[in-house]
Amino acid sequence: MTLASNVSATRWKGVALGLAAALIGLIIWDGADRRATDATRPMVQSPQSSAKHESPDYLKLASFNIHGGKGSDGVRSLARTAELLADSDFAGLYEVKATSDVTVPNQASALARTGDAGWLFAPTERRWWSDHFGNGLLFRVPVRSSLRFPLVNTRGKAYRNAILSTVELKGAAVRIVAVHIDRENDRRQQLETVIELFLSLQKPCLLMGDLNTIATDPLLEDLVARQDVRSPLQESLEGHLPSQNIDWIFTRGLRTISVNLVENTASDHPLLKAELAPDDREGK
Repeated sequence: MTLASNVSATRWKGVALGLAAALIGLIIWDGADRRATDATRPMVQSPQSSAKHESPDYLKLASFNIHGGKGSDGVRSLARTAELLADSDFAGLYEVKATSDVTVPNQASALARTGDAGWLFAPTERRWWSDHFGNGLLFRVPVRSSLRFPLVNTRGKAYRNAILSTVELKGAAVRIVAVHIDRENDRRQQLETVIELFLSLQKPCLLMGDLNTIATDPLLEDLVARQDVRSPLQESLEGHLPSQNIDWIFTRGLRTISVNLVENTASDHPLLKAELAPDDREGK
């Protein structure tokens, strides 16, 4: 082989290696990119999990931003999250991630496995060519239906959705909206949307979630001012509710048995817990 041939072969080898590196880089960039989930695709959930659960007389409710299982101490442990949710009939979960385990494909399913509960994963974004991040549910009561509603997004890769579920309580239907609202530009429009949805529902119903806004938000003040809306946290924890609280529950046609914000190390958010029952004094 001549010197010119050696130089040419070396040059082509370098070009091939360069193209391979570029292709690998493009694949990694494509996989790492965050994209909105196709909201027309069915949500992933446990098969017929509600069939084995009985309708209770009152609902033990939980609403928890699990922060991907990462605690305030920087340690990632779903075991702590599962322990906090062990006695809940129905839990709305936010900042739920996918897992690398095909037998427990997301953190909602992992939490359900430890607590013998049904589960649902409502992703908001895809990454690495699969559903990666979103909201979830755990339930130990019959769930008649669950729907996912994408929320407006104008600031790029900050995808959000709301889950509307109908559960059985004393044989009656209770409608639950679970949501994680944006904390920046889209907060107001998203919050207006879920409040409108909540107020359109037949009683008994409730809205819960990480709303990323405090009690002095005019939208929350207007909501609480409505005659048929109750704010269990404000009514029950008056004088003890943190002024910067952003985790909320609002009800219509339900009475509060108990409600509390549980500080913990399993997340960077408190766990919102409530016990609710139909308010027989109100018309449906």
